[in-house]
Amino acid sequence: MKPHAARLISAGGRFLDALAFLSRLAPPRPRNARALAACVPWFAPVGLVLGCLYTMAAWLFLRLFFASPGAAFFSGLSAWFAVALAAWFWLALELWTTRGLHWDGLADLGDACGSGASGARFREILKDSRLGVFGALSLLLVFSGQWLTLAWHLAVGHWPLLVLAPAWGRACAVWLAASAPFHNPASLGGLTCAGVDAAVRRLYCLAAFLLVCLLAAWGLGPWQCLFLLGAQWWLTRRLAATARRQGGLSGDFLGAAIELGQLCFLLATL
Repeated sequence: MKPHAARLISAGGRFLDALAFLSRLAPPRPRNARALAACVPWFAPVGLVLGCLYTMAAWLFLRLFFASPGAAFFSGLSAWFAVALAAWFWLALELWTTRGLHWDGLADLGDACGSGASGARFREILKDSRLGVFGALSLLLVFSGQWLTLAWHLAVGHWPLLVLAPAWGRACAVWLAASAPFHNPASLGGLTCAGVDAAVRRLYCLAAFLLVCLLAAWGLGPWQCLFLLGAQWWLTRRLAATARRQGGLSGDFLGAAIELGQLCFLLATL
């Protein structure tokens, strides 16, 4: 087999590993520490695929139910209700395709941080599968924030931004993994951190810069670009500081980073 063909097959396998790890769109694949670490650079491309799926589904939803002459039941509904339903459908697809994995991390981290605990007690709350008040409030705030911003983007036809939001969120997990040590090297958080070397850090920073430049050329205002970069930097720094203070990153931190990063992107690009 020629070297370039072998590299292409290897890259395809790593992409499928990342797709199977982050969603249910690919069949389960054999997991080992090396394979999980090697698929981390493909997190953002997987997010791009997911964003295309969600956005196309929302577009079809609007076309079929709100733009079809035969849809008599829906013909009298106002435009805001149409885009609200489409945004809800977008989020429902994300929950289904990802098995709610990242939202679970957001809830667990919300409970742990809201408790005010530290050290071993913080870790105990973080691992507790039961949903507490702070976890529920975290889910409510982030879900409602994403729902409202998605509805706004749908209403004004910002289709490229809806595609890019999941990719930005998954890139946020990579930026966080590059900014703080892991808690357990054998955990999902530890394996993700192991997959972020200097080359991956440079690649993701360059990709973020180029994406913001493209968004500026597309029409995003300079203050929006600055807000996006500044808010993302602050969010990553806060999560990294909390992780260092509480003994290192875990998968819950990375899952929360994905949903918070996605919300950050949707808010900054309004």
